[in-house]
Amino acid sequence: MKFIIKGKNYEITMENIINRMKNIDPEPVVTHYIKIGSKEYPIKQVISETINIPKISFTSMYAYNILEKLGFKVSQK
Repeated sequence: MKFIIKGKNYEITMENIINRMKNIDPEPVVTHYIKIGSKEYPIKQVISETINIPKISFTSMYAYNILEKLGFKVSQK
């Protein structure tokens, strides 16, 4: 999937996310998360870690939309 954050183009897949996050510990979940294996990851952490940008650079809604379009089930605490 292709998308733009702060004028920069990015492209990621579900596989990119799964591979990137499997060796990273999840931060505490406040509201929305996805499950990868048995771990619950905050949605902004997932996008931030995958494309290596600060979480402040995008909204939770933007992360939510990206992850849903990639086929992840976004859940709420």
